[in-house]
Amino acid sequence: MARNKKSGCSCGGCLVKLLIAILIIVLLIGIAVAVVVNMTPEQLGIADIEFNGTTLRELGLADVKIKEAFKFIKDVLNADSGNIVQNAYIPETEKSVSENNLGAAVNVGTGNNGLVYSDILKDKVVYDEEYLYEYKDTTIAFIFQSMLDEGETAASSESNGAIEFLRDIDGRVDEISIYSVSGGYELRAVVSIDISEFKSEIEARIPFGLVKLPDRIYLVSYSSLSADADGELVTSGKAIRINDVESVISDAIFDVLSGKAEQSVDTDEDLGDEQTVNGLIGEGFAAVILNLGRVGTAEYDADTRAVTGEAVFGVSGIGEHSLTVITYTESTAGVRGE
Repeated sequence: MARNKKSGCSCGGCLVKLLIAILIIVLLIGIAVAVVVNMTPEQLGIADIEFNGTTLRELGLADVKIKEAFKFIKDVLNADSGNIVQNAYIPETEKSVSENNLGAAVNVGTGNNGLVYSDILKDKVVYDEEYLYEYKDTTIAFIFQSMLDEGETAASSESNGAIEFLRDIDGRVDEISIYSVSGGYELRAVVSIDISEFKSEIEARIPFGLVKLPDRIYLVSYSSLSADADGELVTSGKAIRINDVESVISDAIFDVLSGKAEQSVDTDEDLGDEQTVNGLIGEGFAAVILNLGRVGTAEYDADTRAVTGEAVFGVSGIGEHSLTVITYTESTAGVRGE
C-alpha cells in the first residue's frame, strides 16, 4: 500500500522562503528609511516637539531634510584643521617683521618678551615722521594673537569688542587672510577655541543627545573689506561658520559662547547671534589697523620707508594678502577715528 506523502516543505525549501521573507522585510525597512531621511521635520510633524528645552523649528531645522541635518552634524564633528587653516603663520618670522614696523614708534612699549602689542589698543601708534609700512595678513594675525596672549589691558582708552570676545572665550587666532574677490576684497579670520570645559553644556542644548563634540572647534569669519578716503577700513560681515561649514548646531554653540563673553564685551546686541559676533570681528580688525596707520599708498624712501610724496588714502592700500599704511605723527594722530 502506497504511503501518503507528508505535507509541508523540505528543510532547504523552508530556509529559502524564510530568507526571501527576511529580504522583503529588510527591503521594506530600507524603503521606509529612504523615504524618512528625505523628509523634513515639518513634513514628519515633529518640528514643534520639544527636545531638551528647544524645538527643531527653533534650531532652524524644520525645513532641513533629515539626511542633510546628519551630514551637517558629521561635518562639524570631523573638522580637518589642515583644510580650515589655509594661511597659517610662523610666530618667530612674523615677530621679527612686526618689530621692524613698530620698533620706531614712540608710544609702543617693550617688555620681557619684546614689544607690548596691547599698547596698539590704547591709541594711535605715533612716529617721529610719516612712514609707509606693509603689513602682511600673517603679520596681522600674529599681532592679534600677541594681544590675546598679553591679557587684559586696563589702560585701553577704547574697548575693542573683538579682542574682549576672543579673550573671554579663550580663542586663538590661527589665520587672517586678505584676498581679492570679484569687485573688491574679502577678510577671512579663523579662530580656534578649546571647548572641552563647557562642551557638555553645548551638547545638552542639541536635540536627541546624539552629538558628541570635539574638544576644539573653529570659528571662521568672512567679511567684505574696503577703505574710505580717510584711510579707514570698512568691513561688512558676510558669514560666520563653525568649522567652515553651515552647521545646524551653531546656534547652540553661539549661545554658550555668548554666555562666557556677555559680561565684559561692551555691546547692546545679542552675542548669541552669529552676525553680531561676525560684526565684532570685522570692526575689531578695522579698529586695530586704524591705530597702526591710515590705509593707503605714497612714494617713499626705499631704505628708510619714510614718505617722500603725497599720500593717497583708500582702497589702493589693500592688496593680495597685505595692507600698506601711512603712519601717524603727533600732528596727524588726531585725524579721523578719535
